[in-house]
Amino acid sequence: MTDPRPIWWSATEVDAPDTWIEAFDALTDEERADEMGLTAAIFIARVRRRTGRGPTFSETFAELFPSSQLHPEWPPGLTYPVRATIHHAFRLHVAIQWKRRGWICWDSGVERSLRVGPTFRERSRARQAARAR
Repeated sequence: MTDPRPIWWSATEVDAPDTWIEAFDALTDEERADEMGLTAAIFIARVRRRTGRGPTFSETFAELFPSSQLHPEWPPGLTYPVRATIHHAFRLHVAIQWKRRGWICWDSGVERSLRVGPTFRERSRARQAARAR
């Protein structure tokens, strides 16, 4: 039997609230994924240029959503470890969607390896070439 819960919500038997599913979709759907992936890539490029290494996922998401709560309210009764696991998985799976679209990349198991992806590099080169004309 297939689990109907999103993979990023698998840390608990409680069903994912619709508001969480809507938040994930808003960050990864066709309409917003490129916008959010580009925004993440720009931040990553700035951090790498300034520090020589990539930001963490936490730093990236804090930059993208500084003044608003990224996630909707938690359902009652979830423990802190369960919430932390869901929070980490949610961000990771959002980032995976941006990676699939070529905006960002990282090396599994390597701290601060976030970097821009091939789509970002391609568009950046095209933009620089257009400005040089």
